[in-house]
Amino acid sequence: MISVSDTDPLLHNETENVHNSGISEANESTSLASHSPNSEEDEAPEGRCARVGWVLRKVTIEPVLLFYIIGWSVQAAITTNMLLEKVCHEQNFNPEVCANLSSHSDAQSTVQEEVSTINMYLELLTNIPAVFFALFLGSWSDKHGRKIPMLLPPCGSLIATLVYLGNAYWFESPSIYILLAAIPRALTGGLITLLLSCFSYMADITKMRSRTMRIAFLDMGFTIGPPIGLLSSDILFSKFGYLGVYGVSAVFFFIAILYTVVRVEDTRGRYSKYNRHSTELAQPPGNMCKDLCDVNNVKDTFRTAMKPRPHKGRTKILLLMVTLCTMIFIFGAMNIDYLYTKWKFGWEYSDYLHYSLTQQLFGIIGTSIILPVFSFRLQVDDTVLAMVGGVFTISSYIIKGLAPTPWVLYLSAVVSCVGGFGMIIVRSLISKQVPDEEQGKVFSMLASWESLIPLISSPVYTIVYNTSISTFPGACYFLSAGCYILAECAFIWLLVNRKPSSVTTTHVPNSET
Repeated sequence: MISVSDTDPLLHNETENVHNSGISEANESTSLASHSPNSEEDEAPEGRCARVGWVLRKVTIEPVLLFYIIGWSVQAAITTNMLLEKVCHEQNFNPEVCANLSSHSDAQSTVQEEVSTINMYLELLTNIPAVFFALFLGSWSDKHGRKIPMLLPPCGSLIATLVYLGNAYWFESPSIYILLAAIPRALTGGLITLLLSCFSYMADITKMRSRTMRIAFLDMGFTIGPPIGLLSSDILFSKFGYLGVYGVSAVFFFIAILYTVVRVEDTRGRYSKYNRHSTELAQPPGNMCKDLCDVNNVKDTFRTAMKPRPHKGRTKILLLMVTLCTMIFIFGAMNIDYLYTKWKFGWEYSDYLHYSLTQQLFGIIGTSIILPVFSFRLQVDDTVLAMVGGVFTISSYIIKGLAPTPWVLYLSAVVSCVGGFGMIIVRSLISKQVPDEEQGKVFSMLASWESLIPLISSPVYTIVYNTSISTFPGACYFLSAGCYILAECAFIWLLVNRKPSSVTTTHVPNSET
């Protein structure tokens, strides 16, 4: 695929001037970063209190992702639990069987197969529209700003949560009505759109040297959010049931919306702070809605992502995107985690909650302590860190799939403490391959790929789990380990070919390298 695009006539005219365009775009990117809110021009002041204040001023979009992840973590496992109850009653099992499903293997197998199928359809309905949404939105956000794309996913998730709330209130309603929650999420882009806008925004306001660390702290929403959400979910469910869980989840999405409106200042578009300093990158106002539907946005996205770059830059970008998609594919196993522990160990929701909290706690240690120390302080090569994290991730999945007892499953959580390195570093490496003016387009292309992956992974993991549930239910985790081995091969190639790209080698005054 890469060799064919190297000779694409559409891209031929861009090849001749790629070095000059890289220099000019990098200079524009530096100019933008210097005027963006919370840009990293200034150094940390002396004194503990002054440093704390300085760090707090640097916080921009991190809480948006955190509140969003907490909102979904509060309801994620409890939604599966509600589906188990609904489907069990729909299958006409008596209430005693439904209350002790773990003790009735035949009934549990029947119910779990249907629940996993509903979850699969929920993923498909949510992600199919998001593929097209992401393709248009990346180029649009480069022109009109990141803030509106950042607002859409929490709004859609808030509406989806109200759908779940309705299903809980009218508990006798058919379980298939759960699928209605996919509509608002699909029409607002979901998590993929939020990540696209957040990582593009972060690239706008950070410099090369600190970008991996800043993306790590942004990504901490995925490590801090789930423990908070799961713990809150357990307390709320025991006291207020499903209605309390979904009510609080809706509050977190509303807080994410409110914070974005009040705190986040756009870096691009006619209302950005930068455009008050200079008109160099200002775009004509135009019709924002009309521009969103402009097919040229999609063409521009593909043209930018596929254009030739020095030092195998295009090959690196495409390989990194494929690697990240491989990691996203593994997320398909998350839909069967609760079902797996319930089947193999007879766990109830509270047991699964304790395991999840332990796993997330060690993830926080890896992301917030180990990664910043090795990446920012010790300046260890990003690719090396990703490879080390991959080894631990593969080991974790193998242990999880073979776990004969619960304590061995907990051991897999300890081993996976640095497993989050891979995705953080891959996103950072992608952002370092292109100037800021192209971040939205490249991340848009990546987001569209990411949206496609659940369409494949969810059915694959559902089929594997339903097929192997009676013989070897841990087969899904060996599939995950095999996928991560492919990612490790990509990291080895990147390490061997780690010449800097045009962005990192271009001399830009006052920029970090």
